[in-house]
Amino acid sequence: MSASRKMVLINDLKPFKEEWLIRLKLLHTWKTKTDYGGESLECIFADETGQKIHSSCKRTLMYRVQRDIQLGEWRELENFKISAAGGQYRPSKFQYKLTVIGDTKIKPTDYRDENQFLSLASYEEIVTGKLKTFFLIDVMGQVIDLGEVAICQLKTGENRKRVNFRLRDTRY
Repeated sequence: MSASRKMVLINDLKPFKEEWLIRLKLLHTWKTKTDYGGESLECIFADETGQKIHSSCKRTLMYRVQRDIQLGEWRELENFKISAAGGQYRPSKFQYKLTVIGDTKIKPTDYRDENQFLSLASYEEIVTGKLKTFFLIDVMGQVIDLGEVAICQLKTGENRKRVNFRLRDTRY
């Protein structure tokens, strides 16, 4: 860690520089492929306050990122790009997105917190439409109708698996 660099939290991040130092926990990852951007690794990170941020890295860096951090692990990230979050669906309510760049360093840390940082939405908020539809949400319930695994073909011709299910609110 650079002696002059101060550890920040997600809420401190702004898009005017790339020389940041932050401690994050990897909560979720998935790969995506688009016609205009190619293949990328998408991630959800949380800091120790529970604030979440969407992150991505291009295909050329994805294997290094997957090697350097596993799900549920805390790491220190240094030197990365911050830009405005956008898109049809956003996995985090935070206004910015973190992008791993070639100079990004991912280092181990002794910090530990086993919190999963779930922000569970209530069924009432979902059913009544109080939630903004472009933010992905965390839900928990009992699966009562589980359909068969179906193979769906994407516009790109690639096959994906899909499962339809219904959840019941377990509080009632």
